[in-house]
Amino acid sequence: MKRIALVTSSKARKEKPTVAKEFYQGSYNRWVNQIIKYITKRNMEEDSYFLSFDGERIIAFNEIVEHYPVRENKLTANEKRSFALKILDFLLRFKEKPFVELHTGKDITDYLCKLLDDYGFSYKIYAESVSLGNKPSVYEDLIEKEEQKLRAKEIKRGRFRLVHSLEYQTPAQAEIAIKQYEANPSIYEPEVVASFEELKAYRKKHYNRSKDMRKALNEFEDALNLHIDGEELQEFIQETETLQGLYKEDPRYEYFNKKFNKELSKYEYYKIKQGYVVSAEYRIHTIMHRLSILLMKKNVTRSKTTTGSISNKSKLSTKKSLNVKKPRKSVKNVNGNKGRKARENTKNNRVKTLERVS
Repeated sequence: MKRIALVTSSKARKEKPTVAKEFYQGSYNRWVNQIIKYITKRNMEEDSYFLSFDGERIIAFNEIVEHYPVRENKLTANEKRSFALKILDFLLRFKEKPFVELHTGKDITDYLCKLLDDYGFSYKIYAESVSLGNKPSVYEDLIEKEEQKLRAKEIKRGRFRLVHSLEYQTPAQAEIAIKQYEANPSIYEPEVVASFEELKAYRKKHYNRSKDMRKALNEFEDALNLHIDGEELQEFIQETETLQGLYKEDPRYEYFNKKFNKELSKYEYYKIKQGYVVSAEYRIHTIMHRLSILLMKKNVTRSKTTTGSISNKSKLSTKKSLNVKKPRKSVKNVNGNKGRKARENTKNNRVKTLERVS
C-alpha cells in the first residue's frame, strides 16, 4: 500500500523562495526539523506534503514556496473543517487509497480523522498526545530505529555481495573479496576478520610465488632456446606433467641429465616454484571455502539477532516516548492506531478518539 505523509507547516520560514523541505526548517522549530529528517531518512520526500492553512495549500516537499507572513489570528472551527475537506479531496484523487501518515497537530487531526474513518482510509497519527516539547524526542527515537534498519540492510547486502565474490575461490576472486571486505571490515565477527587476514597473507604469497615462477620459466625457456638440441629436451619433458615424473625409472633421464644438465636444472627449479604457486592456490581455495560458510551462517544468525535487538529497542523507545499522561478513555497501541471513532458530546464538545491500525 502506498504511503502518504502529511506534515504540519512551520512558523520558521525563509525570506526568499525556497524548496518547501528547506523553507520550513528553522533553529527554533525542532519538531518540524525532526519530521523532515525522519521522512528524508525513509526516502519518502516524493510522497510527502506540507499542510498550510494559508490559502488551504497542500505543498509538495520539493515544491518552491515563496515567503508569506505568519498568521496572527487563531484558526476558527470552520477554517479547520474546510481545510480537512480539501485534504480529503486530495487523498481521494489517488487511484488506490493510500496509507496516511499524520505528522500534524490537533488543528488537522481533530477534523480530518473523522473524515478518514468515514471514507475507509488507514492512517497513523505520530506522537499523538505527546506535548509539543517532547515531540522531537519521539522522532529522534524513530530516526534511530530507521538508521538501525538501514545498517542491518546494508550489512546483509554487504555479506551477500561478499559471499558472491567468493563463488569461484580463485586468487583473482580473492582479490575482489578482499577489496569488498576492506571497504567496511568493522561489521564482521572476529573469526571472519581472522580468516580474511589469513587470505590476504596467502594472496600476497601467491603473488610473490607467481612472480618467482614466471621468472624461473623465462630463464628455462631462454636456456632451452640457446641449446642447439633444445627441441630434444622439450619433447622429453612434455611426456611428464610433474617434477616427480622426471625421476621414474627411465634410462633416458641419465642421458638428458648429462647432455642438458644446465637446462634440466633450470626446468626442475621452475617446477619447484610452480609447486609453491599451486600450494598457495590450494590454501586460498580452502580459506575462501571456509569464509563462504562463515559468512552464510553469520548472516542468518546476525540477521535474527539484529532484528530482535532492533525490535526490543524500538519497543522500549516507543514505550518511553509515549510514557506521558494520556487523555481519559483514550486507547493507545504502540504498533499503530487501531480505529478512530469520534463522538461529539453536546454538553462539553470533547472529542474522544481511538488510534487506527496502521
